[in-house]
Amino acid sequence: MKGRDSNTQVEQTHAAENLRSDVTLADVYAARERIAADIRITPCTRSATLSAMTGAEVWLKFENLHFTSSFKERGALNALLLLSQAQRDKGVVAMSAGNHAQAMAYHGQRLGLPTTIVMPLSTPNAKVEATRVFGAEILLRGDDFDQARAFTEVLAQERGLTLVHPFDDVDVIAGQGTLGLELADQLSHFDDLIVPVGGGGLLGGTSLVLRSLRPDLRITGVQMERYSAAVEAFTGESRAAIPGNTVAEGIAVKQPGRRTLPLLQSNVDDMCCVSETAVEQAVFTLLEIEKTVTEGAGAAGLAALMDNLERYRGRKVVVVLTGGNVDMMILSSILQRGLVRSHRLAQLKVEIPDLPGALGQLTQAIGELGGNIVELEHHRAFAGSTVRATQIELSLQLRGEAELEALLRALNEMGYEAQSIIEGERDAR
Repeated sequence: MKGRDSNTQVEQTHAAENLRSDVTLADVYAARERIAADIRITPCTRSATLSAMTGAEVWLKFENLHFTSSFKERGALNALLLLSQAQRDKGVVAMSAGNHAQAMAYHGQRLGLPTTIVMPLSTPNAKVEATRVFGAEILLRGDDFDQARAFTEVLAQERGLTLVHPFDDVDVIAGQGTLGLELADQLSHFDDLIVPVGGGGLLGGTSLVLRSLRPDLRITGVQMERYSAAVEAFTGESRAAIPGNTVAEGIAVKQPGRRTLPLLQSNVDDMCCVSETAVEQAVFTLLEIEKTVTEGAGAAGLAALMDNLERYRGRKVVVVLTGGNVDMMILSSILQRGLVRSHRLAQLKVEIPDLPGALGQLTQAIGELGGNIVELEHHRAFAGSTVRATQIELSLQLRGEAELEALLRALNEMGYEAQSIIEGERDAR
């Protein structure tokens, strides 16, 4: 086992090491020693607000606070440090939707290794540019992770590069497993651990550690409804998921790893799926309450907690926030949609007489009722119950649902025909 190898043996080729399919506790302990100087210990803190909201004692593990903003640094660095000199000279290649890419590029640059990264065409620009900063060669290939992987495997053979898989690699899994050792050091007791799952490297390595150290711990993995392959393999039930665009591209993987799946089956208690809407809301909640930025995949664990409050009520729960590399345009959309869901941004349609001054009277009334108009559309030719009426659509900033209901009630009492435009109604017209 690597934890007992001499320095010379540790220098054996990465390819030879990866003929092994198992990962051991000794591998994880050795990885912790190997990467300790260059990987920060991330905070694990109690959230008083989330605890009050959920009825559980919620602790957040901030893996989004690594230098490249995700847990992927743990496994990437461990794998790179185990390369032979010949492999270092030729360079490495990896396929990634972003976080493994940044970790490989950053630590590859630090170690002086030529690094090539293959990313799916759909990768958010923020992750592409953040990877390019570290000097890696970036190739955008394939519509999804699996197509990018197929291209990467061919490229590695053609160029003689060492492929460092983002999750199905014993050294990567061992590096990710150091999260479990870190949690065991930070908290003397907790009842539940919730971890997002793509290919299963983080959950596989972490569950291996904590199943040994905390046998009574309940461990749950979380996937997206559109990418539920690990859940299906774990439960043996088909969910008929149809892969597509997702807010959580970091865990948009069609199949768990050959090495990771046995770890999940042996050490994980349960697996669940969450919706796109639930994850969007979790990103919004973490930013508003904890003032921390997470990407969709990073917030999936909180989404699972919020979706299953009875399961966790009264229990001490650790939620791993796996990453924070979110595209700014996506984050902007998530925030806007979150404001709509919480009724702090609302759309109304109001019919008014098609007479001079009627629009001014309406806007004055809305202002006196506390609504701040941010957008207004005047539909004279396309709406209105009669030719003498016109319809106004307004976007308003409000304080929440109670204020929206009060404003609508007051407008209708004034004689206006006012109603909220429900989500999706505009598109249906």
